Amino acid sequence: MDERLWILGAGDPEMEAIEGLLRSVGENVVYAMNSGKRVHPGNAYKGEISSNTTSLSATEIFLVECEVPVMEGVWWTVIDHHRPGDPGYGQPPENFWEASSVGQVFAKLEEIYGEHFADEQSVSQLRLVAAADHCLGSAYRGECPGIDPNALMEWRIRSRAKFQNRPVEEVMRDVEKARKALRAASRVAELPGHVADFRSGTIPELPEAAAREGIAFLAEMNDRGRRKVVLQAANSKQVAKFLVTYPAVGKYGDPARGFAGGYLE
Repeated sequence: MDERLWILGAGDPEMEAIEGLLRSVGENVVYAMNSGKRVHPGNAYKGEISSNTTSLSATEIFLVECEVPVMEGVWWTVIDHHRPGDPGYGQPPENFWEASSVGQVFAKLEEIYGEHFADEQSVSQLRLVAAADHCLGSAYRGECPGIDPNALMEWRIRSRAKFQNRPVEEVMRDVEKARKALRAASRVAELPGHVADFRSGTIPELPEAAAREGIAFLAEMNDRGRRKVVLQAANSKQVAKFLVTYPAVGKYGDPARGFAGGYLE
């Protein structure tokens, strides 16, 4: 019997690192599915598990940034930091490791395999992954203990280039273009402080550029047939204002992490 099963949500660099960590120690891993395909960010909390997976014999299930029906009598644990009630939700930059999904997975594996199951180099890279995913802007400002902003910047560009299957130089050019566009953009009148207005159209590497510049932005984009609005690299007051007053539905966000979003009707 496969006692433990890890069900992973949508793919991104952090989830890729989580999967690699789990498979390196021989854990059982499957993806949350929706309509026969792996979930994406828009439906990760409306997932399902294929009936031919080892979930049928699992006695303990870990839901990593996803939600699926769990059979009665099975012990399940949420590993996440996106929604109120999640173990890592609302956690400040100084707690980035414990709050991040990869940090939560690491802690569980330490309980199972002992404190030294992973080598120091692997842990150092996982901490970069955690800081970037949990609070990128804060990490660039040096607010994450033990994270060197310069090392983070170098790793981010390499990892993003690999994830996008593009040359590093090309990604760097896009980041620099986005930084210039952020500085030149008009401000969003509906939100306090400096929030760059990209509602007429987003550009490549805008989130990365915003984190580096320390300039929040509001952008609109098409998300699988729905019009989505996102606020990123923001401060807590900007996120709180968005969540209370912005005319969108299905709103989500975390003031401590500086992001929010929703869908336009």
